[in-house]
Amino acid sequence: FFSPAHFLHLIKSFNAFLLCADYQKAFVSFACPQCGLTHKFPITCKTRLCPTCGYKYSKVWAQKITNELLNVPHRHLLFTIPKECRPFFCLDRSLLHKLTLGIKQIFDYQFQNTHKKRKRKKKIGKYSKNYFTESDIVHYGLITVIHTFGRDLKWNPHVHALISLGGFNKRFVWKKLDYFHVDVIANQWKFIVLQLIQSGNYQDPIWKEKAKQVANKLYKENARLFFSVGRQEVNSAEGLLKYLGRYLARAPIADYKIVNVTEKEVTFFFHDLANHKKKTYITMSREKFIQQVLIHLPPKHFKMISRFGFYARRKSDTLKIHMAFLQKKKKKNPFSFYVNSMLENFQIHPFLCPNCHIPMRKKELYITVRWYGRKIHISYLSKT
Repeated sequence: FFSPAHFLHLIKSFNAFLLCADYQKAFVSFACPQCGLTHKFPITCKTRLCPTCGYKYSKVWAQKITNELLNVPHRHLLFTIPKECRPFFCLDRSLLHKLTLGIKQIFDYQFQNTHKKRKRKKKIGKYSKNYFTESDIVHYGLITVIHTFGRDLKWNPHVHALISLGGFNKRFVWKKLDYFHVDVIANQWKFIVLQLIQSGNYQDPIWKEKAKQVANKLYKENARLFFSVGRQEVNSAEGLLKYLGRYLARAPIADYKIVNVTEKEVTFFFHDLANHKKKTYITMSREKFIQQVLIHLPPKHFKMISRFGFYARRKSDTLKIHMAFLQKKKKKNPFSFYVNSMLENFQIHPFLCPNCHIPMRKKELYITVRWYGRKIHISYLSKT
């Protein structure tokens, strides 16, 4: 399941997670330049295994991207994968990213009326200025989030997609689109998934043959691979923020769902969607629980979140100008997520001296363990 580089990243992430927010292992201290009051802050692990760091990351990223989103309706779509196909995406993790590229192709077909262009008697090159018509939506917004875990921690890869219900045509005029051809999307999604598992790079050749057998079986059965369209549109920036915070880079399991830990076993609960969201408890050995969590850690630098169209990081200046008319202007918050959280919950600014009410300065960085390749035993005093 893991390449040598992936396994090494897994070990480093797990060790960092065990030492997260441990004052005895790593901290940063700040001191008041007047009265000398010192305040220590523990260094967090910032790994994808950590529920606390994952929660913070998702909130920060969601707030950042919400400021860039257009104030237009969006819709949530869920693309799932049948049980027969799931092991192949674990054996070749690169297939997960190709799923998101496939979803981009699906929506290109929907927004840009590709089916009409294929019926043209006189073919026009895609890079010709006459390829797109006035009715085509050339620029739309798409955000995809890959999840590999189900509620019971089993390997269950699926993709959450947030799509704008409309976009700009080639003259940058906004056009609304709130209807999707569900059967077309379902057939295209099935084709993409089955093609990907057959093209996977597996270490054991037997898996290549198994992929062909699974694909042939699903084609013969004429099985429809499941994907779900959200029942309601997401119309407001607040709704988008809530959605993004829920589905972004969170840990496989939250702390509060773990109800009991012994020397041999771990018990946690989840709400079973197949059984009317009934609260279900699972008990497994500690080794099995750790294995179920670690298998969901992606390789280093693997992109779990992808942005396409006018939500991509790189876009033309002309597109940015037209997007600005549909963006809701917000005041930029001068504080970080941590400072905002402390102010909202405790009415305390952590970096202001409570006695002198002036900003404290960094005094010391102390690390006693190997932390992502840094040297051991780092301790220095900053200039005051």
